[in-house]
Amino acid sequence: MVTYRDLALPPAKEVWRDLRGLRVGVGGPASTEAARRAVFVAALEQAEQFTEAAANAGPATRPVQIFYALSQFGRAIAAASTLLGEDEWRLKGHGIGTRNIDATQGLALVEVIPTARGSLAGVARALGVDTLEPQAPIRLGDLWRLIPETQRVPLPGAQGLPVMHFSPRGLIHRGEEMWCRLSIYPVPRDVRSQSEVDRSAVDNFLANYPSLTGWSHTPDSPDTMLWRERGNGTEEELEIFLPSALRVPVKPGEDRVEALRRATLYRGPSDAYAFPALGNMRGPVHPLLAWWAALFGLSILARYEPESWAEIVDIDGSSSANAVEHLLDEAITVVPHMALLAILDVTGH
Repeated sequence: MVTYRDLALPPAKEVWRDLRGLRVGVGGPASTEAARRAVFVAALEQAEQFTEAAANAGPATRPVQIFYALSQFGRAIAAASTLLGEDEWRLKGHGIGTRNIDATQGLALVEVIPTARGSLAGVARALGVDTLEPQAPIRLGDLWRLIPETQRVPLPGAQGLPVMHFSPRGLIHRGEEMWCRLSIYPVPRDVRSQSEVDRSAVDNFLANYPSLTGWSHTPDSPDTMLWRERGNGTEEELEIFLPSALRVPVKPGEDRVEALRRATLYRGPSDAYAFPALGNMRGPVHPLLAWWAALFGLSILARYEPESWAEIVDIDGSSSANAVEHLLDEAITVVPHMALLAILDVTGH
């Protein structure tokens, strides 16, 4: 089903045209340093070829190809970044490993383990964001919920904190105070159920989302929660308020811009989300890192556990197959677009 969000995103051909234009049009150190430029151009070429191979492959091998496309995009991002010095921009290793690779108890329980060094941490430094906590195992089911596209086709057994769509809805005035009104979705239904017996349940849940720091219930009635039922009855939409620094008069659109500065912009200037922090992270998970960890885990299964992987992607017998197919289909489009935006970001465009 095509959504309004889908219609607002650029087509894949446009993304690739922009990526190919960066071969001679990139800014930052990759435009002035020969060694960086050579890696940048070669990495983009390999990323394109890996993506084309993934697009023409089935789920049996696609996770390997699309992960290596993302890995090469990571090298291009690092080579172009103004935040990485001479000893940092050449990435080595994946920066992540696996644990509990046995998927017989469910794909959602397979674990990946980020490391302090390697490409994953290097890309995080290139982007200027927190990396995933080193040596802290993360289940694939938890990573699945951090990828916005998976909300349409969830993975059985996936739990953990969900990424939530962040939708500004204007300002409200209360005396000299001003508040940004916004809705977030999806909030798990059990959070609402718990809040009916424990008033701190919503506070504890939202404390995991750095972009929502300072949030408030309805300013007029602090004990009131504004819930709206959505989806299949397991998730809710919640309206909350964030303190605003704006003062009257407010220019048209200024309130929306202020609110969106709090969110993570995913694939466009209005494609805004609240991502949680995991473990000891100070800031929210960056979506590119969530994709990196999830695709790495799937690629390891496909490469080193082929019999188990064949069972997972058996659409006639596996409850996980549809979710896996959906994620891999989306990756063909999403990974190049994220890479394009990341390169523009790290070069100051």
